[in-house]
Amino acid sequence: MTDRERAVLGPGGEAGSSMGTESDVEQRFAFFRLEKSDLELLAGLRPLFESCADEFIEAFYAHLEEFAEPRSLFADPAVKSGLMRTQREYLLGLCAPGRTTEFYQERRRIGEAHDRVGLAPRWYLGAYSFFLSFLAPKIIDDAGDDAERGLAAANAFQKVLLFDATVAMEAYVERQRHELEQLNRTLAKASRKLNREFEHQSRELHAAREWARSAEERVAMATLIAGLAHEIGTPMGVIQGHAKLLEPAVSGEDAKWRLDTIQEQIGRITKIIQALLKVSNPERRPRHTPVQLEAVLDITLSFLSENLTRNGIELIRRFETTPVISGDSERLQQVFLNLFMNAIDAMPTGGELTVALGIVAGAVEVRVGDTGLGISEQDRSRVFDPFFTTKPTGYGTGLGLMMVRTIVAEHAGEIELASSRGDGTEFFIRFPHSN
Repeated sequence: MTDRERAVLGPGGEAGSSMGTESDVEQRFAFFRLEKSDLELLAGLRPLFESCADEFIEAFYAHLEEFAEPRSLFADPAVKSGLMRTQREYLLGLCAPGRTTEFYQERRRIGEAHDRVGLAPRWYLGAYSFFLSFLAPKIIDDAGDDAERGLAAANAFQKVLLFDATVAMEAYVERQRHELEQLNRTLAKASRKLNREFEHQSRELHAAREWARSAEERVAMATLIAGLAHEIGTPMGVIQGHAKLLEPAVSGEDAKWRLDTIQEQIGRITKIIQALLKVSNPERRPRHTPVQLEAVLDITLSFLSENLTRNGIELIRRFETTPVISGDSERLQQVFLNLFMNAIDAMPTGGELTVALGIVAGAVEVRVGDTGLGISEQDRSRVFDPFFTTKPTGYGTGLGLMMVRTIVAEHAGEIELASSRGDGTEFFIRFPHSN
C-alpha cells in the first residue's frame, strides 16, 4: 500500500518520522482531557464499530466520490479496495487509542502522509466531520436507555477525533514551515547569485563606459593628429621645395652638407607625420619586412647622442645577437625614440640609460631602463592611456606611450614596465621572431 493510498481523505494511513517526547504526549492527552474513563468507553465501542464498519465505509466513500479531486484517487478499483480496507483498520483502531507515544506518532505519520501526497487540510478535516456526524448518533443509540453513558461515549469519540485532527494539522504546518525555510534559503542563495551577477555586470558596464570614453578620446586624438599633420606637412613641403631650389646656388662642401642635413631632417619629419597619420587611422597597417633590431636601436640612439651628453646621461649598451623579426623599421624606430626621450626627461639631473637586446623565453626582448624619477603605483596602470602624462603642463601630450603600445601590438608584441617612485623605470618589449 502506497502513502498516497493510505492517506485517503479520511484519517488513516502511514508515513513520516516526527516524534514527540513522553511528557509532550502526556500533556497533549491531558489538554484534550482524554482520561482513563474515556479510553474504557472507546474500547467498549469496538463491537458497534465492527457491526457498522461496512455501512460506514460505503457511505464515506460514496460521499467522497461526489467531489472530483478525491474521486480521482479511486479510479483504480484495486486502489479503492485497499483504501477501504485501510480505513476499516483505522476506524477500529480508534477504539483503543492508548495514551502512548506510539499512538501520537501514528497520528503524526497520518498528517505527514496527507501533506506529502498534496492533500489539502480542507479534505481530511471534512472527513473527521463525516466520522462524527455518522457515528455519534449510532453511539448514542447503542447506549439505549443509558443516555448518560451514550453521551459520554460520543464525547470520548469526539475527543480522540479532535486529537487526531490537531496532530495531523501540526504535522502539516510543520512541513510547510520546513518548506518555507528551504525556499527562503533557496531565495537567499539566488539573491546572492543575482548580486554577484549584478556586480559583475556593473563592472562590465563600467569597463564598457571606460572603453567608450577611451574611444572618444582616440577619435579626438586622431582628428587632432590629422589636423596637425596637415598643418605641419604644408609648410614642410614649402621648405623642402625651397631647399631643392637652393641646391644649384650652394657651393662649398660645408654649405652643401648643411643643405643636405636640412633635407634629411625634412624627410625625417615627413616620416614622423606619416607615422602619426597611421596612428590616427588604425585601418592602415604597416608593411612588415625582416628587421634586425640591433640596427634599429643603434640608428635611434645615434639621433640622441648629443642630447644624452648634454643631460649628463651615460648610455649602457648590452646587445646580444638576435634573430630578425618581421616588422616596420620606421614604426619600431618611433617606439624606441619615444621610450628613450621619456627616459631622458625622467633624469633631469643625469643618470644611466640602459638599452639591452637579447632572447628571453623564445622572444626577442628589448629592455629600456633609466635611473630616473620612476612612476608611482597609482600612475603605472594609466601610462598607456591616451592623454595621460606625468609631465608638467606644456611638456607632454600623453600620446607617446599610447602610440608605443599600438605599434608594439601591430608587431604581435607585448610591452610591460616595472617602476616605483624614485627608483627608475624599465620597459620590457618582446617580439616573436621568424627563426
